[in-house]
Amino acid sequence: MKRILDGMMATMQRVKPPRMTALRDLHDAHTGPFSILIGTILSARTRDESTTKVVKELFARYKTPRELARARHRDVERIVKPIGFYRVKSRRIMEVARIIDTKYGGRVPDDLETLVGLPGVGRKTANCVLVYAFEKPAIPVDIHVHRISNRLGLVDTRTPEETEAALTKKVPKRHWLHVNDIFVMYGQNICKPVSPMCEVCGIRSLCKYYANSASLSKRESRRPAQPRQRRKTERKTAGSARGPRKGTRRSGRPSSRRAGPSSPAARKKSRTRSQSP
Repeated sequence: MKRILDGMMATMQRVKPPRMTALRDLHDAHTGPFSILIGTILSARTRDESTTKVVKELFARYKTPRELARARHRDVERIVKPIGFYRVKSRRIMEVARIIDTKYGGRVPDDLETLVGLPGVGRKTANCVLVYAFEKPAIPVDIHVHRISNRLGLVDTRTPEETEAALTKKVPKRHWLHVNDIFVMYGQNICKPVSPMCEVCGIRSLCKYYANSASLSKRESRRPAQPRQRRKTERKTAGSARGPRKGTRRSGRPSSRRAGPSSPAARKKSRTRSQSP
């Protein structure tokens, strides 16, 4: 795992120096566990730049769980409006703030079981709080961690929950604190969901996805090209098999035979003309 993590960091520094994730930014700013908890809830399906901006504005105005819990909802909603699902998230963070203030004395819990009992807090969010707020070993699995772990062949899973369980068994505990941060940056900059930058990846020799892609390309390159003349012959044969088009002779020339009247009225008119003197 150390080789993978070091290879990812080396690749990003060489190709595209990464921007810090929103949670790493909050951690390094020493904003405290509560801002990291709220920031993680707000970050779902939201770009890191938007999350960072909103969290900074929010905590510049409401510095404690009690202040946020007692704020006017429309004021909180206005601040978080730039992010996705802002109406739902504004109510959720106010409810979480109220519980933290009244039930836990303004202190964020530092254990997984208690954290997942808060509204809108799942395993990923709870693990993010453990890692970034309390520096407790955990592996938060988001879409980037799930995708890259499967591409590398570290796991073979279908859901983030399965990926978390598999990684905690496979990755040495001393690396848990770094997995989410580095994998997320790598997924945003190099190993993207569509068109991953395999040609510059420093760990492609360890990657199952790259090995399969290279093998497929090799097989395609070995496949003999179909001769052009043969393709023309096949098209001509296929056209002959379908038979002549309507209104043409077997030779392919237009038929000179005139079509008779098709409608009943036209046929009656034709018979009348032929019988008239």
